[in-house]
Amino acid sequence: MPGIQNDRQSPRFARRAVPGLRAQLAILSLTSFLASPLLLLAAQVRGADEDFPVVHNEAITIRILDGANGHPVPRAHLSLLAGYNQRDLHLEMWRQEAFTDDRGRARLSDALANLPFLQIGVANKHACEAHEGSAIFSVDLIRRDGLSTPNRCGAAISDDAPGIFTLFVKTKAGATKHAAPAALPAASIANRKK
Repeated sequence: MPGIQNDRQSPRFARRAVPGLRAQLAILSLTSFLASPLLLLAAQVRGADEDFPVVHNEAITIRILDGANGHPVPRAHLSLLAGYNQRDLHLEMWRQEAFTDDRGRARLSDALANLPFLQIGVANKHACEAHEGSAIFSVDLIRRDGLSTPNRCGAAISDDAPGIFTLFVKTKAGATKHAAPAALPAASIANRKK
């Protein structure tokens, strides 16, 4: 019957298939031998766009300014978070607490300055940017060009300089300037009606 092989043909077919199978295995092993260095090289080139820990000697300064008038904010308590991605920042993998000096400046530690992303919080003060608390900043951009956050609290501006990050915040003086009028106590309202 066609399609069904008898027992006599099988050994003959097997003897002819063995040299062909050996040749195929030899070609396959030669191909994998030649292709493996290329695959390793491709993996290394692909990894070139990943962030590796690199040591930078340039200092990074954080400057906190009042958004209303541009004056430095001394003794501000900063919470600095850094990491390789948003997950690291969320988990607070690398965290530093710092205080600004009399000129409203604080220096980023070398450990945090060598990570690619930074997030800054100022205790008891609100940032003058639209996405307060969730904004993530590039440390490489700060190092190369300098960076300042948008100021939605006033007309104060800052010139960007390499290695300086400027954050505008609302201070008590700036907050009272734009605050709504205080409500009168109930006793004074009762006295007015009389």
